Amino acid sequence: MNTEAASVAPRSIWGIIGDVFFSPVQGLEDFKKKPTWVIPLILCLILMAIASGLPYKQNAQAQVDLLSTSSTLPPQVLESIKTAAQNPSPVSNIIGGVVAFGVISLIGALLAWMFGSFIFAQKVKYSHVLGVGLLTGLISVVGRLLSSILIIAKDSILVSLGPAALMPGKDFTSFVYSFLYFTDIFTIWGVIITGLGYAAIFGLSRGKGMTISIVVWLIGALAMVSLQHMGLSLAGVKTSFF
Repeated sequence: MNTEAASVAPRSIWGIIGDVFFSPVQGLEDFKKKPTWVIPLILCLILMAIASGLPYKQNAQAQVDLLSTSSTLPPQVLESIKTAAQNPSPVSNIIGGVVAFGVISLIGALLAWMFGSFIFAQKVKYSHVLGVGLLTGLISVVGRLLSSILIIAKDSILVSLGPAALMPGKDFTSFVYSFLYFTDIFTIWGVIITGLGYAAIFGLSRGKGMTISIVVWLIGALAMVSLQHMGLSLAGVKTSFF
C-alpha cells in the first residue's frame, strides 16, 4: 500500500526543474499534476540578480559609448554619465534586471493565459500558466548568466550566443542586431520548452502550445527592442533598422 502511494505521489519540484533541462516532456507532465510558481520564481530572481550584477562595469561603459554619440544631450549631462561610469555600482543593474524579468514574466504569462483561454477555449488558472513560464524561463536565465560571464571575459557587452554574432561591427543602435542579440540559443531553447509546457498545462497539441509560446515571445521581444530604440532616439542617439 505504501509502495502504491509513493508511485503516484507528485514529484519534487527540484526533480522537475532538473527534468526541464534534460527530460522536459516528462518534467512538464509531472509539473502539471502539481503546478507552482513560488520556487521557480525565487530561483529565477536569484539567478537573474547574479546575471545582471556581474557585468555592471561593462554595462556602464556601453551606456557611455552609446550616449556619447547623442546629438541632443547637454555636455554637462554626458560628463556626469562618464563620471558615474568610472565608479559604477551593480545595484542599479541588479534592480533593473530583476524588475524587468518580473514584469516580462507577468505580462508574458497573461498573454499566454489569454491565448489559451480565449482562442483555444482551455480553462486554466493564470497562476499555473505563470508557473510554466517561470519554470521554463530558468533556461533563458541560465543562458543570461553564461552570457554575463562571457561579457566579463571579453570586457564587452557585444557578446552573443546566437545569430547576432554574425553581425560584427554592429551594436544596439541597430534594430536587427538588438533583436538577434535577444535571440540566442538559450532563448530559442526556452521558447521551444515553454511551448511544450503550454501544451501540457492547457491540454493542447504540441503545435498549438508552440504557437502560443512563439507568438508571446515575439510580442515581448519586439516590444522590448522597440522601447529600447525609442529611448535611444529620444536621447539623441542615431539608430537604424540594420
